[in-house]
Amino acid sequence: MPERDYFELSTLFKTLLKGIAHKWNQHGCPLTQTQFKTLFVLSKEGPQMVSQLAHALDLTSAAITGVTDHLLAEGYVKKERAEGDRRVVNITLTEEGASLIKEVEKSQKELLHSHFSVLPDEDIAHLKRIFNTLIAELDKK
Repeated sequence: MPERDYFELSTLFKTLLKGIAHKWNQHGCPLTQTQFKTLFVLSKEGPQMVSQLAHALDLTSAAITGVTDHLLAEGYVKKERAEGDRRVVNITLTEEGASLIKEVEKSQKELLHSHFSVLPDEDIAHLKRIFNTLIAELDKK
């Protein structure tokens, strides 16, 4: 495959992600995508240290601190010091955060469905296989 095709694929993928992010913002979601992802990880994995969230979301600890400070101010998370090591801060989802993530997850599933429903199931399966292959290759490097 010519190198320009790789560039075109990369550009198309970035354009798709940008378009989805734009629709996310237009859809009236009260959270940024990073805030949503943070709450989503907490809802699936339970309490996390800042470093664990940073790793899970591929962000710096400083960026996660900023995100969680905002979520804390909104009442969606709480920060607790670990008993064994007071330097360690665990981030925990509050009931309000859990409720919000369920609402947002439902509306975002509908939004994503509207984007991907134009593709037949076979194409969705191919995309999943392709993305998993690319992600596995990235993880090797």
